Amino acid sequence: MNRNGWLSIPDPYAAMVFAQAGFDSVTLDMQHGLFDQAAIIRTLMALPGATPRRLVRVPANEPAMIGKVLDAGADGVIAPLINSAADARALAASCWYPQRGQRSFGPSVAALRAGATPYTQAAARIEVYAMIETREGLEAVDAIAGIDGITGLYVGPNDLALSLGFGAGSDRAEPELHAAFRRITGAAQRAGKTAGLFCASAAYAKQAVAFGFDMLTIASDTAALAAGAAAALAQFGL
Repeated sequence: MNRNGWLSIPDPYAAMVFAQAGFDSVTLDMQHGLFDQAAIIRTLMALPGATPRRLVRVPANEPAMIGKVLDAGADGVIAPLINSAADARALAASCWYPQRGQRSFGPSVAALRAGATPYTQAAARIEVYAMIETREGLEAVDAIAGIDGITGLYVGPNDLALSLGFGAGSDRAEPELHAAFRRITGAAQRAGKTAGLFCASAAYAKQAVAFGFDMLTIASDTAALAAGAAAALAQFGL
């Protein structure tokens, strides 16, 4: 089980404190978090160890940005709005070197992080997650999961719920959303891929194991900061 933590605050020190809690992986969010390219590089460099694995959710399925974060030393990417096999092929092509893909070679910081290991060997261990978060993506999920170079599917519950006619929100209780989750994890399992889900609470993440997910986002830096501050005030009282 991959226990993932979510980072939205673009501060290396905050990321180090959060990541040292013991997560298997952390995700730096460029799409809806506050990370820009410079903050991504600084934060990746502040998390130099083999664990937690360092993923970046890029803002779009766009080759130049994907190449930049991988060259900066990310262990993988999560790309939003993958709605078709064609989208998934484009994502995979941006992440892998020829002959498997079309990524341009120039790993800069990533090569330094690889140390004595040739970076082409280190790059063979990257993770490539296609986000399933629309009705179109759900309908095409088996085709997306089957694309070579896609190593996992990751569910964005807010957008998926909106696309299916429900309100936004994580930790869903609707049977229709649970059926969608199982459809996604089933596609991942048949293709031998990982299935991930963003959860707003660790309690829901524990329940979501039953849907077949083997990567679960169980905490975020912003939620942990807010909850810790509120708990301290409540404990002090007055």
